[in-house]
Amino acid sequence: MIKLIATDADGTLFPDCGQDLSAAYFETVQALMDRGVIFGVCSGRPTSNLKRVFAPIQDQIFYITQNGAMASYQDKIVYREAIPMADTRAIVRDIRALDGCMTLYDTGEVCYFEKRDKEAYEFTRDVYHFDCELVDDLLELDTPCIKFSVYRADHVEEVTEKAFAPKWRKTMNVACAGERVVDMVPKAASKGSSLAKIQALFGVSMDETLAFGDNSNDISMLNQAKYSVAVDNARQEVKDVCRYVTDLNTNDGELKVLDALLKDFDHPEAALRPFEK
Repeated sequence: MIKLIATDADGTLFPDCGQDLSAAYFETVQALMDRGVIFGVCSGRPTSNLKRVFAPIQDQIFYITQNGAMASYQDKIVYREAIPMADTRAIVRDIRALDGCMTLYDTGEVCYFEKRDKEAYEFTRDVYHFDCELVDDLLELDTPCIKFSVYRADHVEEVTEKAFAPKWRKTMNVACAGERVVDMVPKAASKGSSLAKIQALFGVSMDETLAFGDNSNDISMLNQAKYSVAVDNARQEVKDVCRYVTDLNTNDGELKVLDALLKDFDHPEAALRPFEK
């Protein structure tokens, strides 16, 4: 029996930068929670934004945010992993040196940007609707950072892979999180490791877990679930690790799986068989 469901947001539930979920989606999720299922979202986004997106059920679900650097349930922190300050300073300097790239400094509560990176600030504030602030110099901040994002209007993965990402993968988890963003969290943090902590909190096993994802930063989470589902627009390496593939995020791919599970809740293998690869 499936006792816990975890879902990515951007690229999985909706295209990148999405903010709206249908009433039908919330009705199905609520019906599953009424059956005893624990539900949560695992995203690179901060909790404040996800609570707005999941407003109808925000107090009933768990949150794994900043790509696994923080996890919470009912406003209590389950897990939080900060980047050492020496690394924080070095990362800021390295991102400044990247062609066309800008820095997002995420503390878990506020996303900070330097005034020189106004494009990234306005995009994150106006499109993603994160809580953002501009500062003169990120090196002057003393608030611990739990996630860095490298923002570039295009080709962000290509630019960061030349030297930056290989260098920092020695001590950080570095993964593409969208067309414009590459995320970095401490090596000890990932969506998968945070999901394991949530599973332990509720006494749920991998064999009782269903997870949805689309991008490389979801792979650790998908590997933590027996019932792993990729949306059809997912990267190929994500589809490769999943047992199931559903429809596109723009065609209610996740909702189709949840509805199928709800209709045959006591027999998940049978319910999900139409989505087997």
